[in-house]
Amino acid sequence: MKPKKPKALIVRTAGINCDIETKQTLDLAGAQAELVHTNEITAGKTKILNYDILVFPGGFAYGDDIAGGKIWSVHIDKVYEDLKKFIESGRPVMGICNGFQVLTKLGFLPESKDKKQTASLTFNDCGVFIDKWEKLKVNKNSPCIFTKDLDDEIELPIAHGEGKIVIDDKNVLASLQKNNNIALTYANNPNGSVLDIAGICNNKGNCFGLMPHPERYASQYQHPTWTRAEMKNKKAVGLEIFRNAVKYV
Repeated sequence: MKPKKPKALIVRTAGINCDIETKQTLDLAGAQAELVHTNEITAGKTKILNYDILVFPGGFAYGDDIAGGKIWSVHIDKVYEDLKKFIESGRPVMGICNGFQVLTKLGFLPESKDKKQTASLTFNDCGVFIDKWEKLKVNKNSPCIFTKDLDDEIELPIAHGEGKIVIDDKNVLASLQKNNNIALTYANNPNGSVLDIAGICNNKGNCFGLMPHPERYASQYQHPTWTRAEMKNKKAVGLEIFRNAVKYV
């Protein structure tokens, strides 16, 4: 008898444009993925707690008006308690790009009490939208379930105008470093993020936010140098990140 596939929920809304790729990657990773609009969730028609994996994908929710992820986070706040229970239960949650911005604005990343936002993702230092592949360093000591068993250095594409993570509280920064919550860092910081941060997780390692797009590297043929000999047997790192969540469940 085949084991039951984990149920994955991809939350979408107006302006999100990476939801279909995220679903396809989750399906490839072995999950049974569903796309559900935010309005269906806030209206109570779909319950977050009925799923095993939760992903907030990338895009430009509500045109990134006010700030990236701001309006979307206001809508998601209506089911804050369910999302909090989901994370506290240990089930995997990932916010990619725009989704990462949502998790920071709701106070889930960095982990905080009483919904306090302790970080923000703001305009890149270069002042323009960045769309390219970036080398990333993997923190092998991180509790992050998504980055488990990845190589020391990986590559993923980025595509953002507001990807610079800013954390003014020195205590929050110290805590992130002490608990190895910084799961991914840029090898060559493209946006000016503090401590070269590309992705962070909570203390349990089940809630993960990152600016790079793992769903855009679900096949080795998506890498720009896939024809080179050294790339022939390379695993698609993005797919491995989603597989880690499925294996964990």
